[in-house]
Amino acid sequence: MPEALAPSEFSKLTAANAPPPRSHLHLPALDGIRGLAVLLVLFYHFLWSNEALTNSRLVNAVMVARTAGWIGVDLFFVLSGFLITQILHETVDKPGYFRNFYARRFLRIFPLYYGALLILLVFTAPLGIHWDGGQFALLAYLQTAPHWIGRFHPTVDSYAGHFWSLAVEEQFYLVWPLIVYSVRNVRRLMMAALLLAAAALALRIFAVSRGFDYDFTYRFTLCRMDSLLIGACLALLMYTPAAPAARRIGFGVFAAVLAVTLFTSFFLHSESFDPSRSWFFNSVGYSLIALAFAGLVASALDPRSWTNTAFQIPLLRWFGRYSYGLYVIHYIVMGAIGTAPRHYLAERFHSKAVGVVGGAVPAIGATLVLAWLSFRFYESPFLKLKKYFEPTASPPSHIAAVAFPPSPVGEESA
Repeated sequence: MPEALAPSEFSKLTAANAPPPRSHLHLPALDGIRGLAVLLVLFYHFLWSNEALTNSRLVNAVMVARTAGWIGVDLFFVLSGFLITQILHETVDKPGYFRNFYARRFLRIFPLYYGALLILLVFTAPLGIHWDGGQFALLAYLQTAPHWIGRFHPTVDSYAGHFWSLAVEEQFYLVWPLIVYSVRNVRRLMMAALLLAAAALALRIFAVSRGFDYDFTYRFTLCRMDSLLIGACLALLMYTPAAPAARRIGFGVFAAVLAVTLFTSFFLHSESFDPSRSWFFNSVGYSLIALAFAGLVASALDPRSWTNTAFQIPLLRWFGRYSYGLYVIHYIVMGAIGTAPRHYLAERFHSKAVGVVGGAVPAIGATLVLAWLSFRFYESPFLKLKKYFEPTASPPSHIAAVAFPPSPVGEESA
């Protein structure tokens, strides 16, 4: 029989074997979900085309499916709301709550965002960009303010039009930590998140009924905050007794809600899944899609589920690891090198499909390489500085073993 340990030695051994703080861990499956989100966005943007029918049923089907790729942004919103709320809730009582959170967000988001804007500003003339004051809105993350929605020059939108979603998230990151700090109680926070999400839905319904432009309902932060808040509700739900049931039925909720949403929109309009032509999406559709994706994330939290296994596929996790760089860079690359070959090949071969694919292939290749180089040599030095702003949270005992099982430290978490 081994010799008994002294109480002090037992304490040291227990501490040594305890899981590291929550901020150091992440679920590998959530990397895969992030990878799915960015792949949907890449599919949507790189295969962009007018919807004029071709002689190929396959090409027509792909073009219709492509019009649903924008939901990748909504998946990003739900996942961001989930991860950020989990971090905030677990560190709200720890020293340096605001300092650590905002510093880590700064180091993760600002270097690449402002680096990309700097490149666009430096190459304004070669790229033919006409800013018309839009650079100041982009610098301040105000491109989702009503004054700027739909007012950027087309040349700005062709390179930085996708930055609207980053502004929505950044504004959420600015306000939500204050609400979490003020409320703290899980059930009250859930109620606050649900009420704010309902307010976003009500605002969209009002805007659609009054004939507001599609860009307003799609890009205005107050109209889109429900996706982030539904993700926040899921994170808070994981701290209640309902967590096991939520994980168990998550995929069923995802499949049912997403199927009903997409097919209802398609059959109501008989056109496509393009939200710019759909009052359904611009009113209740965004909320339904967010609810569906919350179910997908909940299912992936269960280490025994097939979704958890599926989202650990290495290729999906690779795209998830570099998803931020891929998202920021891809639209700029497409505008810079994808348009010319697309037009040339379409005219040369009298084929829209050849033009679309021919323009997409070099742009995709360049995006993958640049995103990897950016992460490896530009973003990583900033990310290493996050160690100076580590939260000191520990995993909640009632959910850590199931919802957040210990996993290897990743290069970058939320």
